[in-house]
Amino acid sequence: MRKYLSMISLLMIIAFIVFGFIIPQALHPLPDSWDILILISMLIVSFFTAIFSVKGRLKTITVLLSSLLILSLLIVTIRGFIIMTG
Repeated sequence: MRKYLSMISLLMIIAFIVFGFIIPQALHPLPDSWDILILISMLIVSFFTAIFSVKGRLKTITVLLSSLLILSLLIVTIRGFIIMTG
């Protein structure tokens, strides 16, 4: 099972990018808090599945991609917090 975790993680990263940026209309029937929660949970779960997958080139790629996406999510969150507080 662990050999498939990196592939699952990569698919979740691709789904995050597709649902978050390419066709965000797919999440419009959901309330605003739910679509953000789903996107963030997809990103965090893809990071943890990449961490626990078997070593290899695909693991390196998925860990790198998910780490960059989590870092960008943190930067956007901190930037939004700074803008809100003035």
